[in-house]
Parts: sequence; structure tokens; C-alpha cells
Amino acid sequence: MKIAIVHEWLVTWAGSERVLAEIMTLYPEADLYVLFDRLPADKRSALPRNPVGESFLGKWPKIDRLYRNLLPLMPAAVESLNLKDYDLVLTSSHAVVKGLLLHSGQLHLCYCHTPPRYLWDMTEAYFSRSFSGRLKRAAASLFLTRLRQWDYRAGQRPDAFIANSDFVARRISRIYGRPSTVIHPPVDIERFAVKPGPGGEYFVTLGRFVPYKNIDRIVQSFRYLPYKLVVVGDGPGRNRIEDLLRGQRNIRWLPYISDKEWGELLQKARAFLFMAEEDFGIAPLEAQAAGVPVIAWGAGGILETIPGLKRGGSRSVGYLRPSRCPLFRPYPRCTFASSPFFCRTGRDVSA
Repeated sequence: MKIAIVHEWLVTWAGSERVLAEIMTLYPEADLYVLFDRLPADKRSALPRNPVGESFLGKWPKIDRLYRNLLPLMPAAVESLNLKDYDLVLTSSHAVVKGLLLHSGQLHLCYCHTPPRYLWDMTEAYFSRSFSGRLKRAAASLFLTRLRQWDYRAGQRPDAFIANSDFVARRISRIYGRPSTVIHPPVDIERFAVKPGPGGEYFVTLGRFVPYKNIDRIVQSFRYLPYKLVVVGDGPGRNRIEDLLRGQRNIRWLPYISDKEWGELLQKARAFLFMAEEDFGIAPLEAQAAGVPVIAWGAGGILETIPGLKRGGSRSVGYLRPSRCPLFRPYPRCTFASSPFFCRTGRDVSA
């Protein structure tokens, strides 16, 4: 049986790319296809093997900087991939590759990290700054409507969906009207040592600088707080973060760290902060594996991944309701509340 694995694009090494690597390990004979490949050399060693094919976007200069502005071309790019010789096609999709055009003799299984947030749930957050002005907003509304129509049709093309969480499964059902099987992403918790005890030198957060992660709101809060914060990550919102960091001595920014350095950083962390309505959330699980309390926005996939993090649960990490979130409002009198958490060893520890 000939197998192909298709992923949207390779630009950075984040959660979906880690899942992709595991899928490739499970199917060592499979060929990898992407819309374009610009993975930096220092991260390429984590990928089991290189792609054997790209779409026409792979020939575009500076595509790694421009692709967010080329959304109208994405359907054509994915439909241009020729995979007719494969029996099984596995797609790792958070955007468009579920929309592959295949023939009836092929089996298409889609591991869906999320339906496109910028089309269905968070359009305003993603495009409010990019499309200011009536003319730009009118044009954006037109092409986003057409992209939603295409995305719905694309959601009918896989033979079966696999969702990375119950939260995403519900979104797949609501948006595409399709059932899905939930298989959580793999998380290597064994590489983390449990920190010696409660307390720590700083709070820490990690994530891509994209709108729904709300890293900028965490940083903005710490401008008014006496606590130390370490921010790990980078992304298209870099300029916003750099503006907020000017003159701040209590906030340290690390654009990129290795897996080893991440484990070491958690050893001295007081708590991990997480303000995304995330599809699954790998970083909070890694923090728990190191015995670090998590203060989280109580919504999305994180409700499935942290023991006791349910409304009314008694054994949980810090829990912030989305409608009552004083921690992330830029008020001078913000304070942190500590609560017990349940780490992988089953011990209750005070933050």
C-alpha cells in the first residue's frame, strides 16, 4: 500500500509539527507533501524526513513571510497536489489540506488540529488590524465568505476525521456536520523532571505570537505587576510584544529555546500561564509533568487535559473564567491566587 502524508506548510516547529513527526514515525514508508517548505535548518533535524513534493507556492520567493496574505490562493494550491498514485492519504490539517482532490479508490483520513480559526471562530481577532477601513473590510468580507464556502465543501472530502480533542470534535461537528474520533496528540512527559517543591522565581508562558494565544495580554498585565515573567515564543505578533517589553525589567523574552532548556526553565517556575482557548494544549501538560502549577483560561481543550479543571472541581490548578479574568486585565491592582494542583505523581502541591 502506498501512503502519503500531507501537512499544510513547514515554517516553524510547534505543536502540529510535533504531531506530524509522530505520524511520520508511525508510517516510515510514507511520502510527505506540503504546500511549501521553509523550515529553518536548526529545526529540520526534528523532522523524520523531508517532503517529496510541494504545491506551486513552494516556488514563491519569501513565501514564509507572505503566506498569511495569500489565503485566497490556498484552495487552488492544495487542489493542485497530484496524489493519484497513493492508496492511503493522511492529512495533518489546521487549515486547508483536508480539501485535497482524490479519486474514489483512495482512502483519506484527516487528523484535524482545528477547523480554521480565522474563518469560523476568531475572524475579528485575526483580521481587525489587517483590514481597517471600509473598502478593505468589504473586500475581506467577500473573500472570507468565499473561503468559508470552500472550507465547508473541503470538510466533506475526507472519508473520516480524527480530532485532537473533544473540543475540536464538537467544532468539526458544528462546522462541517461530520463525526470524528478523538485521538489526543502525543506528549513526552517522561523527559521532564518534577521540580523539587512549590514556589519559584518567576511565572512563565510559552506560545506562538498569534492573536488567539493572547500572549500580549499576559505581557501587558505584568507591566503593572511586581512579579517576574519569562515569555517563550515568537511569531507574527512580535512587534506588538516588543513594544510592550520596552522599559520592562521584570519581563524576559526568549524567542526560541531547546527542549532541554524548556525543561530547565520549568524547574524554577512559580506557575505556567495560559490564556488561549486552545484546541488541545501541549505546553500546559508539559508544565504539569514538571510539577508546575497552571493558571489557565478555563475554556477549550485545556478542560480535558488537566485533572480537576472542571467547573466546580475541587482539585485543580488556578482557574480563570473567561468572563471574569482580572489576572489578564491591565489593572494596577491585579493579584495572583494560588491553588493546589495535581501533578503526574498524584501529589497535591501548593503554588
